[in-house]
Amino acid sequence: MQRLTNWLKTLSAIPLALGVIFLVLLPSILLSMLVVGVFDLLFLELAWMSWKAFWWVLGTWFVLALIMLANSSDKILFGLWR
Repeated sequence: MQRLTNWLKTLSAIPLALGVIFLVLLPSILLSMLVVGVFDLLFLELAWMSWKAFWWVLGTWFVLALIMLANSSDKILFGLWR
């Protein structure tokens, strides 16, 4: 019975964790949508709400996340994170 209650507690925490992750990642996703939107107006001519636009936004978000991590990698490695 104890294992069942622990399993139910774990399952009930999943939506909360997903919500927190979404709220943390939302600003960077919106930034990547803005970048893709600007490039869309200039060059791409994407149909929004399509898979092609989704992959562009996801790829841009990934590149922006890598740039942000690379910019602060020395602070992360040497404990100067603030």
